[in-house]
Amino acid sequence: MKMKHFRRLIPVLLVVFLFSACAPLPPPGTPLTPEERASAQRRCIATYTAVGAIGGALGGAFIGAVSGKGKGALIGAAAGAAVGGALAFAIAWGRCLAAYSDLTSYPVAGGAETAKRTGYDTSQGEVIKIENYVLNPSGVSPGGKVQMNGSYYVMAPEGEREVKVTETRALAFFDPEKNEWKDLGSVDQEVTSAIGTRRAEGNFDIPADAPEGRYRITLKVSAFGKTDQLTQNLTVEKGLAMGPSESVEGTVSGAKSLGKGDVKKKAKKKK
Repeated sequence: MKMKHFRRLIPVLLVVFLFSACAPLPPPGTPLTPEERASAQRRCIATYTAVGAIGGALGGAFIGAVSGKGKGALIGAAAGAAVGGALAFAIAWGRCLAAYSDLTSYPVAGGAETAKRTGYDTSQGEVIKIENYVLNPSGVSPGGKVQMNGSYYVMAPEGEREVKVTETRALAFFDPEKNEWKDLGSVDQEVTSAIGTRRAEGNFDIPADAPEGRYRITLKVSAFGKTDQLTQNLTVEKGLAMGPSESVEGTVSGAKSLGKGDVKKKAKKKK
């Protein structure tokens, strides 16, 4: 009887799963109006939190079916769905980065100017390097917005040419219980870049239900089979700013790559 209850529950859960998982979402890079962006965010979060809840329900139902009494499967499913849904939100945000963040890059200096400024020499071969990357603000309330600003350069001995570059933004959350960083997800976009320097700008929306705590937002660029990346820490806490300050000056010069320590320099506000 116990397994029979469980078998009857599976079709119902699968119908809910398929209904939520089939919600169409725009591909990364699709231009969206503010209304379309908000709608995509809601649908994406609903899809992934539903998946987490369904997974928890199936697991709870199975445990209840084999070890519970009478209505163990139903009780286990309810408990599993609640736990699964609660734990799924942070992961859902990571899976929905394409709807919650955007990134645009454009050329700001050619190869000759970049070589003069950076001291690049053809003996260095192919080079891709992030020069600076900042978040504004570095602390924000749930439901707020963070501005991403950075620049990187692409150089090669051949001089003027086009290069395929993959730009990646990634999100991680610090789990205080396990005392470790958990990768929540990332989104890639490919651009065709000329040799020289590019400016990268974007926005990062913080869901109103985002758990408070410490996060990391990483900017990574890849080309020539090489990768460079920088990270900035972000605090999400009620009572902090809801969005970027009016202006930010300067860059994060001398920032260290991941693996060599966190980037701790903050953007300076204009007086």
